Amino acid sequence: MENLIYYLIERVNWQNSLIFVLLSGGPTLIWLWLCLSFDRSAPEPKIEIFKIFLWGCLITLPLIPLAGYLSRLIKGLDWLGPVAFIFILSFLIDGLIEEISKYLVLRYRIYQSKHFDELRDGFIYGMTLGLGFAFMENIFYGFLSATTALGATTVFLRGFTSTFMHFLSGGIIGYYLGLYKFKNKKSFIFQGIFWAILFHGLYNTIVRFNWWWNLLPLAILLLGVYLIILKRIKKFD
Repeated sequence: MENLIYYLIERVNWQNSLIFVLLSGGPTLIWLWLCLSFDRSAPEPKIEIFKIFLWGCLITLPLIPLAGYLSRLIKGLDWLGPVAFIFILSFLIDGLIEEISKYLVLRYRIYQSKHFDELRDGFIYGMTLGLGFAFMENIFYGFLSATTALGATTVFLRGFTSTFMHFLSGGIIGYYLGLYKFKNKKSFIFQGIFWAILFHGLYNTIVRFNWWWNLLPLAILLLGVYLIILKRIKKFD
């Protein structure tokens, strides 16, 4: 973790920072606009949206080094095959740690808020949190790239793939947290975390297998989950 921090510090400069922030921010604003368009009838306060987005950014800072550290530990297990490594990394490190972190922020920073007063708000705050997480994560990946050009390409492409995934997974957790709040059934919490981890893990697994045709299953997965969420949101109109 310490080596990662030193590496990032060495690579940080104003030019790279600006490039990565702009490239990460562009797609993020597109998805944020989509998110807020779901809530036009009773929009959430802008300051609350900003706060939860900021929380998404902040939780990324410790999680990226932690995930890197755990990944190196698991990779050092010689008896673990490459397929098992991919599944463990995708579901138990990326999926489990990141989605539980999103749940904890939503549960303890927005759940009791007077502004979280309808089920639809779970989607809005969850998606916004996911966007904050992805925004900062993409910038990290930019600095971890070998060159500025590669970093810029990585950040831009992730803005329309990984960012959308975090947008949707955050919405899943937020929706089920809303079900728990307004229908008072504890199983909804576990359902939300389970489905978010499963979705996140499947997404990362497909990416890590690095098939030449992996854009097709990724598109099917992302579009399928989006349509399911959209159908649930439409019920509130």
